[in-house]
Amino acid sequence: MNINERLEKLRNLMRERNIDAYIVPTSDPHQSEYLSDYYKTREFISGFTGSAGTALITMDEALLWTDSRYFLQAAKEIKNSDFQLMKMGVEGVPNLIEYLDGNIGEFGKIAFDGKNFSVKAYKDLSESMGARILVSDVDYISQIWTDRPSLRKDKAWIMEDKYAGESISQKLLRLRNIMADNDYDYTFIGSPEDVCYLLNIRGNDVDYNPVLLSYALISKDEAYLCIDEEKIHGEVRDYLEANGVKLYSYDSIFKLLNNIAGKNRIFLDPERTNVAIYDSINSNVKVSLGTNITTDMKAIKTDVEIENIKKAYIKDGIALTKFFAWLEVGAKTGNLNELLASKKLQDLRKEDESYIEDSFETIAGYKENAAIVHYAPQAAGSKTIKNEGMILVDSGAHYNEGTTDITRTVALGRLTDQEKTDYTLVLKSFLSLFLARFKDKTNGQRLDAIAKYPLWQAGKDFFHGTGHGVGFVLTVHEGPQRISERDDSGFVENMTTSIEPGLYIENSHGIRIENEAYVKRAMENEFGKFNQFESLTFVPIDTRPVKTEMLNRDEIDWLNEYNKTCFEKLSSYLEGSELEYLKESCKAIWQKNRLKRN
Repeated sequence: MNINERLEKLRNLMRERNIDAYIVPTSDPHQSEYLSDYYKTREFISGFTGSAGTALITMDEALLWTDSRYFLQAAKEIKNSDFQLMKMGVEGVPNLIEYLDGNIGEFGKIAFDGKNFSVKAYKDLSESMGARILVSDVDYISQIWTDRPSLRKDKAWIMEDKYAGESISQKLLRLRNIMADNDYDYTFIGSPEDVCYLLNIRGNDVDYNPVLLSYALISKDEAYLCIDEEKIHGEVRDYLEANGVKLYSYDSIFKLLNNIAGKNRIFLDPERTNVAIYDSINSNVKVSLGTNITTDMKAIKTDVEIENIKKAYIKDGIALTKFFAWLEVGAKTGNLNELLASKKLQDLRKEDESYIEDSFETIAGYKENAAIVHYAPQAAGSKTIKNEGMILVDSGAHYNEGTTDITRTVALGRLTDQEKTDYTLVLKSFLSLFLARFKDKTNGQRLDAIAKYPLWQAGKDFFHGTGHGVGFVLTVHEGPQRISERDDSGFVENMTTSIEPGLYIENSHGIRIENEAYVKRAMENEFGKFNQFESLTFVPIDTRPVKTEMLNRDEIDWLNEYNKTCFEKLSSYLEGSELEYLKESCKAIWQKNRLKRN
């Protein structure tokens, strides 16, 4: 059944209830960024495989909204269907709500599956739709997806305190103290990564995300975990029960919420709570809304977590050094392509006994494919890698010690002058944040401007966030902190973030350089507290494409010192040609112009 046949089946169902428009978001009952195969409903109906987007089906049109990261990918994936691409953020392109307001009649019916629709999204929609009728109990995709994948049943496992740095009881105490300070009787947690963080458990329910699809309800003296109990074996069950956690079936959350006595106050996150869950709460219960308390808690890493993450990046640095050494040899043979390179990197990571899984699908874009921000090579059409141009590799992994996310753009041979200029501009953008000092609680919007200034001076820009929080063996994208033009979260000590500026020239090349860093106190005086970023990542930054005349002394010194540190931390784990590659990669840029080597 092709996409257009699926659309026709969907429209036949819409006619039965006189539905004028049906919304299919990229979502699951937990409003997760990454989805299990079972919940990839938007992908099923549209054919678009990216991680962000919304499909809208009317009787006459099929529309797909997505952001700039996916414009090129989405256009390719929907070109053989009736879907039309709606480019979010582009002038003249209406957003979903604007389109509905302009095209659905005054008393029209707009439907969606309330289990996969957040409270916030519902509120935003209802405030703009006037007399139009919103129908939230419609799950049409389940009716037409006949070969839908099953949900996983893998067993849960324990994240030991020696990695997390805090026990369940310590986290529950902190959470309850915050609840008490705000007069909350209950806290509902709908995001799996927050549940897993709080209870120090992990699972395999979602690719690249070691989480368990579950809900938690915390009161002043009780903790309830609602989960498929088949996933909880004896050791984990004993562990949870010993810490006062009561186990219930996954769907029991509806009854638990409904049974909360009136006049109690419950706190929940409207962006991570679905409409069906919200509607099950006793109407006499007072509801307070905001970001999950646990989201703010886990954003600030313990000292133990920070030290473990550093260990994870040593493991990653070893694997990546081996990989790039292998890649440069393979590029000269003409027998290497992007997909083979991605698989090789995963194999090298797997050599470490603490490796769990990759933290996202590896992005390995050679030459013009690197300009596709979230490009992932496939078996068909994977580009042959040669000893010329640049390759962008964005990858990461979960280890017992922590989660990694790193991007390197590497020169494989002769580059154009423009490629060198663009690479150096991205490098300057990257360095600007590592050289910056900033007041405590400076928000991501201000930091974003610091990072982009070198590119703006050259009349260039990139259209994705400059950085995002990174979870601890959870999701690779973690809030609330982000470095972006729209973020107002304040950065404080022990918050972690990626720093990943880029530049993308369609049909030519793409560049991104990314390290993970944590916020460290730089100084404190009569003017306040000042912070700086300290790198957690230790993989050499390629200096062959650098135009040294574009860098100042501070930038050159930082780059040389960083590569020197990489050699010191990684060299004892390597030997032979891999050690030689590392040594060459870490040379100070005034000692040797490595571009002559090619």
